[in-house]
Amino acid sequence: MSDAVYEELTRLKKAKGASYSEVIAELLPGSQKHGAKTDNWDSLIAWLRERDRNFKGKREKIDHDLILYGASRDSP
Repeated sequence: MSDAVYEELTRLKKAKGASYSEVIAELLPGSQKHGAKTDNWDSLIAWLRERDRNFKGKREKIDHDLILYGASRDSP
């Protein structure tokens, strides 16, 4: 990486208070902005409870034995 590119990434990183990975991810096409960072335990717990409220469970059962061994323990 050239010094100029590194300096620009560092400038963006400091300006946004983000990590290098977050800055690079925002620059990539098709990247989505993720939720805000949590800065304390209370906001983290509130975020987890909100996320869990919308969880509906697995949509389908994955038969790992069938994938790995070619035979399923569930089939006769």
